[in-house]
Amino acid sequence: MKLCAQCRKKPWPYAIALFIAMFVAFVTWWTLAAAGMSPQVNRWWTGLAFLVAAGVLVSYMVSCMRRHCAEDRHKA
Repeated sequence: MKLCAQCRKKPWPYAIALFIAMFVAFVTWWTLAAAGMSPQVNRWWTGLAFLVAAGVLVSYMVSCMRRHCAEDRHKA
């Protein structure tokens, strides 16, 4: 199943996924800073948390959009 051009161009799902990933990264940075981790280690873990959260959210969002896009095409 592929996304149609109309579904692929919607910016809000991508923006929400990136916003949530930024929040996860911020909480990770804040927690590690409070725990007394060195700044270099804190940066690595924060970046990793952002990449993992963004990857998981974007892949989940695209799979949901594919499912709903396919349902809409079958109804028409």
